[in-house]
Amino acid sequence: MAELVLHPENISDPQILINLCPFKAMELDENGNLSINAGCKMCRLCVRKGPKGAVEYREGEKKPAVNKDEWKGIAVYVDHVDGEIHPVTYELIGKAKEMAEVIHQPVYALFLGSDIQEQAHELLHYGADRVIVYDQPQLARYNSEPYTAAFEDFIRTYQPGSILVGATTVGRQLAPRVAARLHTGLTADCTILEMDENTDLSQIRPAFGGNIMAHIKTPNNRPQMATVRYKIMNAPERSTEESGEIENRVMDPVELESHVEVLDIVEKPKEDMIENADVLVVAGRGV
Repeated sequence: MAELVLHPENISDPQILINLCPFKAMELDENGNLSINAGCKMCRLCVRKGPKGAVEYREGEKKPAVNKDEWKGIAVYVDHVDGEIHPVTYELIGKAKEMAEVIHQPVYALFLGSDIQEQAHELLHYGADRVIVYDQPQLARYNSEPYTAAFEDFIRTYQPGSILVGATTVGRQLAPRVAARLHTGLTADCTILEMDENTDLSQIRPAFGGNIMAHIKTPNNRPQMATVRYKIMNAPERSTEESGEIENRVMDPVELESHVEVLDIVEKPKEDMIENADVLVVAGRGV
């Protein structure tokens, strides 16, 4: 990580640097010594405009380049409740298949749950090359700790280069935890995904209230992770025949232990949500 280093021997008047910093990051401590606080934005104005030799900018250690050849495939997290698969999963499988054709790599579907063997076969009708199933009682209902552990086990075993997660209630909790565990990047609420031939994933999403479209890449990290909202991508047509294969994995129950105990589950009354509508008719006040 880059840093700014103060050289007190070259600072005759600390107030010059204090007044120079636009972020109020320069301050005097209780002993009257100049220091840099957490407000520093690394703008380096103090280096360029401050007294000569007063502040030094030091580059951080460069992270070793990732070996992209070791990371192959595009994975889709299967979002479901009690085995009922959320439609966003099929949309992401369709997009994953489209991108996989560019790099000629497989599409994985990661299915975590309990008693989900029958539902796993349904994914083979939508084009997943391999459905990786973790079918264990500890994964019956979503719990962040065991789900994160199983997700991490999948990534370290199969090493997919890109991972797509639906931006559902579960997906928005699970994806950041997995990204943090793997020390990689995560782009939320993508509207456009494109795969480069060198396996870099172009992730495009609205930013600053939709005023700009941010184009994000994580070329030096693997896996690349993105969440996508429901109804952004197009789901493929369901094939009458199965294609691909199902692979079951089992983890040590100790690794799936949780520090959170679920005392009760209360089913929420079904609502007609605006995001589930195929057509929206919107009229402004001028009408």
